[in-house]
Amino acid sequence: MFSEVAQSQATGLRRRRQSNDLGGIATQIILAACLLGGGWYVISSTLANLNARGITTGFGFLFRPAGFDIAFSLIPFSSASPIWMALLVGITNTLFLAVLGAIVGTLLGLLVVSLRLSPSPAASSLAAGYIGLFRNTPILLHLLFWYFAVFSALPGVRDGFTIWGSIFLNNRGFFIPSPIVASWVWILAILAATAPVIASRYIAKLRPTSPMARLDVSLVISLLLFCLMIAFAVQSWDVPVRAGLGIRGGLVIIPELLAVLVAMSIYSSAFIAELLRGAIVNIDKGQTEAGQALGLSKTVIMRRVIIPQAVRMVIPPLTNQYVNMIKQTAIVASIAFPDLMLIFGKTVLTQTGQAIEVLTIVTSVYLSISLLCAGMMHVYDRSLHIQGRR
Repeated sequence: MFSEVAQSQATGLRRRRQSNDLGGIATQIILAACLLGGGWYVISSTLANLNARGITTGFGFLFRPAGFDIAFSLIPFSSASPIWMALLVGITNTLFLAVLGAIVGTLLGLLVVSLRLSPSPAASSLAAGYIGLFRNTPILLHLLFWYFAVFSALPGVRDGFTIWGSIFLNNRGFFIPSPIVASWVWILAILAATAPVIASRYIAKLRPTSPMARLDVSLVISLLLFCLMIAFAVQSWDVPVRAGLGIRGGLVIIPELLAVLVAMSIYSSAFIAELLRGAIVNIDKGQTEAGQALGLSKTVIMRRVIIPQAVRMVIPPLTNQYVNMIKQTAIVASIAFPDLMLIFGKTVLTQTGQAIEVLTIVTSVYLSISLLCAGMMHVYDRSLHIQGRR
C-alpha cells in the first residue's frame, strides 16, 4: 500500500515537472517570437524611413574622401584621406588619452595615497581633502575648468611664457623641441622596450622572484632601451621659434590635449588613491610589525611586503576604474578634442547622415577597447594569484 502511494506521488511529481517544463518552453517561445517580431518591425520601419528620405545604407561611405582636417593626429592624415583613416585617427587618439591618463593617474594616485597614509596629520588631511574634492565632483566640470579657466586663459603668443628660448607656453599650446627620427625607429624602440617586460615572465620560471621586483627591473630596462634607441637615432632637433604672430616648428601639445590629460589624471587619481588605500589598510598590521622586528625600514616593508599583496587585491576594482577612464574619454568632445566621438560620432555623422552605421561603429569600438582592457587586466590578475600560490 505504501509503495502504491509513493508511486502515485512520484507520478504526480513527474507530471507537474513536465507541465512546468512545457510551460517554461512555451513562455520562452512566446518571448522569443515577440523579440523577433519587434526587432523585425523596428528594422523594416527604419529602412523604410531611410529610403523615404533618400538616405543610403551600408558601409561604403568609409572609402569616400574625408573632406576635413584633424587638429591632432598621431598618424598622417589630410582632408583627402578616406573616412576609414579618420576612424583610425579617432581610435588612436582615444587609446592615447586612455593609456596616458591611466599611467599618469596611477602614478599620481600612488603619491596621494602615500600622503593619505602618512603619519603627518597635515599631509593626511590634505590628501583626504584632495580625494574628497575630486571624487565628489563631475569630471566634466574639471575638464571645462582646466580648458576655459586655465589653458585658454593663458597669454597670447607675444606675452606667453618662454623657457630657455626654445620652450613656449601660451594659449595656443605647449611648444617643445622634438627629435627628428625615422618613423620605423619609433616602432622598433617600442618593441625593444616591451621585450624586457615579456622576458621577465620567462625568467621567473628559471629563477622565482617577487613579481614587483621583476616589474621594477624590467620597467627600468625598458625605459633605458627606449631612450637609448631614440637618442642614437636622432638625426637633428626641430626647435620651435617665433614666426610673426605664431610659433613655427617643434612639437606642439594643443590646449585641448593639456586640459584633457590634466583633468582625467587628477580626477582618476582620487579614485585610484582610495582603491589603493583600501587595499593597503586591509593588509594585516602584524606583517608590518614583523618587518620592523626584522630590522627592515618602512620603505622596504612597503615595497617588498605590503604593496605586492595590495596589488593582488586592487587589480579587480582598478580594472573597473581603467574601463571607466576609457568610456570617460567620450566627453572630451565637449572641448573639441578630436577623439573617436568628435571625429566619427559627430563630424562624420553630420557629413554622411548615416547615423545607424556610424553609431554602430562607435559603439563597437568602445566595447572592444573596454573588453580588451578588462581581458588584459584579468590575465595579469590571474598571473599574480598563480605566482602567489607558488
